[in-house]
Amino acid sequence: MNTPKVALGLLAVLGLVVLAVPSSPAVDWAGTWTGSIDTRGMGVDTITLVLKKADKTYAGTIDDSLGLIEKNTAITEVKLEGDEISFSFKAVGGSMDFMMKMTAKDGKISAQLMNKAVGEWGSFESISRK
Repeated sequence: MNTPKVALGLLAVLGLVVLAVPSSPAVDWAGTWTGSIDTRGMGVDTITLVLKKADKTYAGTIDDSLGLIEKNTAITEVKLEGDEISFSFKAVGGSMDFMMKMTAKDGKISAQLMNKAVGEWGSFESISRK
């Protein structure tokens, strides 16, 4: 038996196993978040987002200071990818679909919002956990 070849083969297999195991998200998104975004014409809107851990994903609600999003609107289509969470919600009486994403990078959180009908992302001026 050629011990060096067996050892190398075993290391290669172990390396593949380690690479195949999905990494757990580094960010715990649970909590209450507030962020400000310029609505382009209606002024600055403050969004309040409440995220709760639900199995291997998150559930939550969202509302805003201008009343465009009904109080405690449920978020849907929650996706976790690495250090990013994204989800959808309805606004303006349910007539508009939005997508929001938050990204953790270098110890900071950034957030963007998109009206799905327009397809253009707008960046939050600020976002933080309460």
